[in-house]
Amino acid sequence: MKIIKLRLPSRYFKKDRNNHSEARLANFKLSKSDVIRFEEWDEEKQKYTGKYFDRKVKDFHKIKKAVKYWSQKDLQKYGLYVLELGK
Repeated sequence: MKIIKLRLPSRYFKKDRNNHSEARLANFKLSKSDVIRFEEWDEEKQKYTGKYFDRKVKDFHKIKKAVKYWSQKDLQKYGLYVLELGK
């Protein structure tokens, strides 16, 4: 088990705390039972606020097609994780 730190913009921080799924560019190694640490990112100040919450990865699927949010080049290189999260 490892802790993986991911940036979460302030506008989503409170709302996304209760989500049980997440989609992220698969540009990091991931295993079941890893912990995702969502760190609040202030986009205006371009720095972390110090607030965070953790979610355990229950399961995940790697997908290679989703160009709405990421470039085709990055998707082909990394793929995409769809994570099922628990507390």
